[in-house]
Amino acid sequence: MQNIPIIMICREGYEDILRDEMIAKGAIQEPAGLNPPTFAPGAGLLMVGALAEAANADQFAAPFIFEQQRLETALWFEDQPLKTMARAIVVRLLPAISSQTQPWTLHAFASNPNGAQPLTQRAEHVRQVVLDFCADRFTVVSRRYREPAAFSTTDAFLVLQICVTPGGLWGAVMPSHRLSDARPGGVHRMRFDPEAPSRSYLKIEEVFERMGEAPVPGQRVVDLGAAPGGWSYAFLKRGCRVLAVDNGPLKLKDMGTARGSLTHLRENGISFTPPPAWQPLDWMVSDMLIPPGQTLDMFRKWMEHGWMRRFVFNVKLPQQQPYPVLKPIEAYLHNQSGIKFHIRQLYHDRREVTVFGTRH
Repeated sequence: MQNIPIIMICREGYEDILRDEMIAKGAIQEPAGLNPPTFAPGAGLLMVGALAEAANADQFAAPFIFEQQRLETALWFEDQPLKTMARAIVVRLLPAISSQTQPWTLHAFASNPNGAQPLTQRAEHVRQVVLDFCADRFTVVSRRYREPAAFSTTDAFLVLQICVTPGGLWGAVMPSHRLSDARPGGVHRMRFDPEAPSRSYLKIEEVFERMGEAPVPGQRVVDLGAAPGGWSYAFLKRGCRVLAVDNGPLKLKDMGTARGSLTHLRENGISFTPPPAWQPLDWMVSDMLIPPGQTLDMFRKWMEHGWMRRFVFNVKLPQQQPYPVLKPIEAYLHNQSGIKFHIRQLYHDRREVTVFGTRH
C-alpha cells in the first residue's frame, strides 16, 4: 500500500466521529490522530497516513458524511512571516502546477471557519501574498490562474489548497475532480434573509446550492415539522405551494400575492399522509426533532408510497457514537433503486446531518 498523507477536514469537535466513520467503512485500518502534536485538539483536522486499497479505486473518492474537504499529498509549513511562507509554498507546491498546462486556482481557508476571526483573515492574507509572489516571479504560470468562481462543475483544472491553522498551514495541489467539495474548504456560507423566521433557512438554502437545483414557482411542497417556518419560507419566496405540517405556530409574515401559497396543517409530521391530489409532490422536506430510527421509518413510508420526487431531511445525532445510528439509513438508501442521494454534515448543520436527493 502506498503511503499517501491526507489531511481530512471536518467540523471542529467531529474529528473522532469522522475517524470512526472512516474506520467503519474500511478507509483506514487504525485510529488516526492529529499531527503534528502542536495542533490543539478540536482543530477540525484529521491526519490520515493513507486510504486503504480498494477493489474499486473510486470507493473512497466520494466525500464521507462528516468530511468537509481533503488535501491529498499535503505538505506542512510552519508559521512564518507572510512573504517567507509564500515563497516556501510556491517553491514546494508550484512545480506540480507549472509542469501541467491546465488552468489553476487557489483555495485558501481556515481549518475551522467558525473559529477566531483572525485565522480567517490570515488565510486571505496568505492567499493574496502567494498570488502576488507568483505574478512577480512566475509570470507564465500566473497567466493560467483563474478565480475559483470562473470554473464550472465540468471544467478540469488544478487547485492549490492552503489550509491555515493556529500553528502554520497545510498545502496541496489537486485536480479539481478529486476535491471533496468545489467550495474552498467545503464551506457553503449562505446569506441570511432577514424576512426568514429562523436561521434554519440557511440549511435548506445550502441544500439547494449543493443539489444545483432550486425550487420553481408552482411546485408542490410538504414541509414536515415546519415551525417556525424557515424552510417553508425558502419555498414560498420562490412561488411554491406549501403544506406546512406542524402542531406548533408558524412565524411567517404576509408575503404578498407575488409569492407562493401556504396552508398550515396542525398535524403530526411523522404520521402525515399527503393529499392524493398533491401526489407525487415535487419536494418533501423534514426538519423534525425526532430520533434517527423514527426519521428512517418516516422516510421509508414516503419512499414505499412514491409520494415525492425530491427529498431533504435532517437526522438529529445522539451525543454518544453518532455514526452508528446513520448506518441503517445509509444501508436503506443504498438498497433503493432509482434514487440519487447524498448524506452530508452541512456547513450550517449543527448536531445533525442532512440527507437530500431525487427519485425517478
